[in-house]
Amino acid sequence: MRTLLIGGTVDEKVAKTPRPHMLDADEVAELLRIKKGSAYEVIRKINAEQEARGRVVIRGRVRSDVFDALYFPEVD
Repeated sequence: MRTLLIGGTVDEKVAKTPRPHMLDADEVAELLRIKKGSAYEVIRKINAEQEARGRVVIRGRVRSDVFDALYFPEVD
């Protein structure tokens, strides 16, 4: 697929990094294979760390990129 850009064309479609989304307790529980109540504890812990860094958080939800970095780090 060719995409027209300002000043030229691109022959290959560039893969974009997926945009982070918000995970709820059900999704966290499924990913970690824990109970929903424990998933809420995980979310509260992550959100407390994010608030300490000055970030805005949503109660009961956690950003997928922050969660993945903590629980599924990429190993080189």
